[in-house]
Amino acid sequence: MYSLMPSEFETIAIETCAWAVEKHKNYKDMATFVFKEFAKKFPSSGKATEGVYHVIAGAHFAASVSHETRAYVHLKIDLVHFILFKSKDSPFDVADL
Repeated sequence: MYSLMPSEFETIAIETCAWAVEKHKNYKDMATFVFKEFAKKFPSSGKATEGVYHVIAGAHFAASVSHETRAYVHLKIDLVHFILFKSKDSPFDVADL
């Protein structure tokens, strides 16, 4: 596990991801389950400056993500890797890049 989250968030992430692996067989369903659980436990106010959690789950993938400080964890449960991170809306217009 690689984490930049506070330990209480890590514990919740580990428990939630383990539950997802027990409950679902499809990676998409696992990711959706974790996403919904984190949305319930840590709801967003809807402000673009607050951010929301995102989840990637699978056995083989590559990812490059931007995340808030102390809001990222990559862990493995059985053979399933999970990346869980929180990000805000982009503060700039993508068309300007």
